[in-house]
Amino acid sequence: MIYSFDEKRDLLDETPEWIEESGVSENELGKLIEAIEAEYPSKAIAKAKSFETIANKSKIAIDTDDIFQAELAGYKVMKQQRKRWETAIKERYLSEETAETKRAWVEFGAYKCHADYGHTSPNTRLMLEIGFTGLLERIQQYASRTGLDERQKAFYLSCDISLKAVMTLASRLSETIAPYNKENADALKALTERAPENSYEAMQMIMLYFYAHEYVCGTRVRTLGRLDVLLYPFYKKDIEEGRYTKEEIGDMLKFFLYKFWRLKVPFDLPFCLGGMDKDGQDVTNEMSYLIVSTYNSLDIHSPKIHIRVSEGTPKDFIKLVLRCIRGGNSSFVFVNDRIGIKSLMGVGIDETDARDFVPIGCYEPAVWGVEIGCTGNGGVSLPKAVELVFTNGRDHASGIMCGVETGRISTYEEFLSALRAQIAYMTNKAAEYVTEIERHYSEINPDPLLSCQYDASVESGIDVYEGGAKYNNSSLYMYSIATLVDSVCAVRELVFNRKMFTLDELGEILKKDWQGHERERAIALHLRQKYGNGEPYADSVAVEMAEYCASLLNNRPNGRGGVFKAALFTIDRCFTIGKKTMATPDGRHTGEPTSKNLCATVGMDRQGVTSLINSVTAIDHSKFPTGSVLDIVLHPSAVSGEEGLEAFFHILMTYFKKGGFAMHGNIFDAETLKKAQAEPELYKNLQVRVCGWNAYFVDLSVEEQNAFIRQAENAV
Repeated sequence: MIYSFDEKRDLLDETPEWIEESGVSENELGKLIEAIEAEYPSKAIAKAKSFETIANKSKIAIDTDDIFQAELAGYKVMKQQRKRWETAIKERYLSEETAETKRAWVEFGAYKCHADYGHTSPNTRLMLEIGFTGLLERIQQYASRTGLDERQKAFYLSCDISLKAVMTLASRLSETIAPYNKENADALKALTERAPENSYEAMQMIMLYFYAHEYVCGTRVRTLGRLDVLLYPFYKKDIEEGRYTKEEIGDMLKFFLYKFWRLKVPFDLPFCLGGMDKDGQDVTNEMSYLIVSTYNSLDIHSPKIHIRVSEGTPKDFIKLVLRCIRGGNSSFVFVNDRIGIKSLMGVGIDETDARDFVPIGCYEPAVWGVEIGCTGNGGVSLPKAVELVFTNGRDHASGIMCGVETGRISTYEEFLSALRAQIAYMTNKAAEYVTEIERHYSEINPDPLLSCQYDASVESGIDVYEGGAKYNNSSLYMYSIATLVDSVCAVRELVFNRKMFTLDELGEILKKDWQGHERERAIALHLRQKYGNGEPYADSVAVEMAEYCASLLNNRPNGRGGVFKAALFTIDRCFTIGKKTMATPDGRHTGEPTSKNLCATVGMDRQGVTSLINSVTAIDHSKFPTGSVLDIVLHPSAVSGEEGLEAFFHILMTYFKKGGFAMHGNIFDAETLKKAQAEPELYKNLQVRVCGWNAYFVDLSVEEQNAFIRQAENAV
């Protein structure tokens, strides 16, 4: 390579400017896109022609200090195009339903549901294997068949246009960078003529596709795929043929990873390393180690890295990642192959396909380049269900009905039945809306640049968002399981065992946010039966409620010929939910955050990490095929030295052996976080794992910072 990353790093932080003479203005581009929409009734062709116009006529930028180029001014016009199409569909078919579901989340914090086109999993393996030219040749072969209907003809034409457009972009960038970096220009030009043949060309292709799809076509790319699987064949060939040394490829990786970091992708951009292949063999290779070591040396928190762990994953590779986390780089999440594969098989996915899953977004497993997972369709607030039992289905703050009437309750069994009814009502409302809007995806978000990579879509001539993939699934999350469990246990103990008050009396206390009942609240907070402590009854409630939630969703038909897949995590929505939910029987105040992911309520896991793991793994996580995750916070002293690293390893492996699916962690002490809160300028680089992404601690809200401090105070 002609450049050294260390020599160029400081210069790379400068954002390259658009070359004014290279393309039309944003206003002119917008008019061109409007004209295209008026000319082409087929949404697929209109979208492809829009991309073609941008690729040919919009401005580009190059960075003469970088070794990768991809920038094309999309101006979000295609994202706005999709929003227009979606708005038109909602107004025509789903006006009342859209207003109702929006209110359910924005005003009540009850359930969230919407279309999801933002969790794509490109078939990067096929892309690198046959290149843009191979994808185009395949499309043209299928398009030449006789007997195609008009929809199929439009599909193949849209793919043809899109592939030629991305190659046009490569040509424009190649010509522009040529005077400054011939090697980069040659790599870009090669992508217009053949498949990539070396590590450099492979990385350039991944970069180019990502930028075109994410920033121009307007559809989020939520994984780069299994990066070690993708790059290792090129790496091995380069070393054997003497094209590049290991050190040169490592430097190349620095440019590659750092460019993604500079893009500041929302919620961080993921890729995956390790795990088994379709034949059940672990894929961890020399590139896996090189990527982790290189990434850690950069001191960045995006991209984020999913580490798949199988029975064959080398211990030293896992410990390499654990050292990174211990050192303050918490941009890693570990994922259990055994549970991920079993969970996907439970919703009708072949075992061979299931073995080749890749986590999308935060943690959500989907078959790589085969499944359109739509893993972010929304979710259901389990704590809100508790509120609705006490209010007979009405949002407490507004008095408006947002649940179902469950009537007077006299027994604990009736309470549980009412709770299940509220959960079912919200889940059904969310799933029904998702199903209905999915029926219109072909008119909202055809995606020829993605569809041309999916074998089943190409063979059938049907866009992936119209049900053309082999698996066309949808997902809803179940939020804040610990708050639900602790509330159920509190009702059982305080109302039906101790008989401190009736259920109606407890409801009135909660509506008044425990005012005048501080003693009773203290009792609720300190009950023994709390999720996260290995307590048998609390764990049995967790199991029962989790299984019920999963049963409401898994294998339920969606609107695209696939099924729903349940998830059991909260992301950062514990804050949103908390603000919209009245006080709960576990002692939580109105407005306070609810529990996060599989974590215990902050401060309620009093028996250490082993008991927490026992509670979490009482649940069958294979029943949540869109994933579940446990966040752990450990004190630095607990993982120091080789002995501490070994302890960290055994915590992870114990969790996996007992059936946990995903785990990520933060290693810090409360005092450091308090100092960072007081003097943020001194702790600008302090990373924390927020949920499925990392952030700098000082950039979080005070509320979020305080939640981390409370967790750290309770750390092992």
